[in-house]
Amino acid sequence: MQKDYNFTFVIGAQKAGTTTIHELLRAHSDISLPSIKETHFFSDDKVYRKGLDWYLRQFDSSKNILCEVDPSYLFYKQASYRIKKNLDNSKFIVIFRKPLDRAFSHYLMSCYRGHEKLSFIKAIDKENERLASDVDLFSFINHSYISRGDYQKQLSLYLNEFNKSNFLFINFDNLFPSYNSKMINSICEFIGINNNFNLEEMPTHNKKRMVKSNFIRDMIYRESITKKIAGSIIPSDKLKLRIKKFIDNFNSKDFDPNIYTTEYERVMNELPKKYLKWSNEQSELLEKSTGLDLRSWRYEDV
Repeated sequence: MQKDYNFTFVIGAQKAGTTTIHELLRAHSDISLPSIKETHFFSDDKVYRKGLDWYLRQFDSSKNILCEVDPSYLFYKQASYRIKKNLDNSKFIVIFRKPLDRAFSHYLMSCYRGHEKLSFIKAIDKENERLASDVDLFSFINHSYISRGDYQKQLSLYLNEFNKSNFLFINFDNLFPSYNSKMINSICEFIGINNNFNLEEMPTHNKKRMVKSNFIRDMIYRESITKKIAGSIIPSDKLKLRIKKFIDNFNSKDFDPNIYTTEYERVMNELPKKYLKWSNEQSELLEKSTGLDLRSWRYEDV
């Protein structure tokens, strides 16, 4: 008889503080997170074929609560069905960010990794074309700036599988840039843990980064010969991730926040109104289904 596992998933959204939440939960003594951050078990066909026993071995089963933070689970259609099939009493935390803010942050990440050369506006204009001619999910992962902001469509797949009481919905603006203690209490109560966090010692949300060397960047993010050779020499996925993270940290520096603010404001001022209207529509749909107050997300006069 299969053990009843106490699972909580933080399923997204991508670029909405999930890495910071991962570090927060990792600091709690009653929680076990997988040894491989973002296993993609329920979203990646190849990983899913390894089986549930493989997935469960990634956790410390002596802990009371098992958690995984993986934003791919919100965007990949099959994830909700697979979680229901395998772990049908799971809980879910979903953090939503203003759609165009999320899209711009995603765009900067793709630029950082060398996967984007277009301007933001040209990239979102070309998104549907890229997705239609996608190969090996490259654009699905790296160029889905607007698509990932269609929150209601993604969330509906989960609400079709699980009771709404299994969800905690969070507005990114109410949690970041600094921790909101009331919101942290809500997260702890929802998961079923004591709030023994010292928030002053907790990590801040992910800082935006710039690469120092494009050559080194391309070695670790692109399918280069060097990457393939390294992959064959290093059999351990955990070790590969550690080495990649080390090189990435060595090859990056903080993005000047003043430059970011200036660029963000310029881009938002130049955006065609159809995207502002789209964002308003998504916000209204999400507000109705989650009960979140998203009035501050609205763009006026569109």
